[in-house]
Amino acid sequence: MAEPRSLLVRYRRYRPSVPVARAKARALSEQWCLPRDIADSLEWVVTELVTNAVIHGRATRGSRVVVAYHLDDDLLRVEVRDAASGMPRVSPSDYPDGEVAAGGRGLLVVAALADDWGITPRVIGKSVWAEIAVASKEVAS
Repeated sequence: MAEPRSLLVRYRRYRPSVPVARAKARALSEQWCLPRDIADSLEWVVTELVTNAVIHGRATRGSRVVVAYHLDDDLLRVEVRDAASGMPRVSPSDYPDGEVAAGGRGLLVVAALADDWGITPRVIGKSVWAEIAVASKEVAS
């Protein structure tokens, strides 16, 4: 049984934080010796969740987005917290007239890549989390 690992990273709530958070997810995957497919999934999940936290919802000026990572045995959990109002929802990717929507697929991507995901309301804002199963024998200590 490997010892649990955790990391908490805070970002400013603005668009340039998205590629920084994405790069941090990739670097953490390498540091924790995650298999390539898990690293790829984590990178995309973090990108989508941080993008949603930065772009959608109304939050006070200067608020932060917090990304929490936790790896325990064979489960990797990433949680993105923000102080923004409103709850995210999965949007249909196509309009009734056959047009393809330009956005609104972020949570669909998360649902496709994660083994489980959800939203936890908080007194101020919310947390959107995703869990990715990791075979414990593939993760180096």
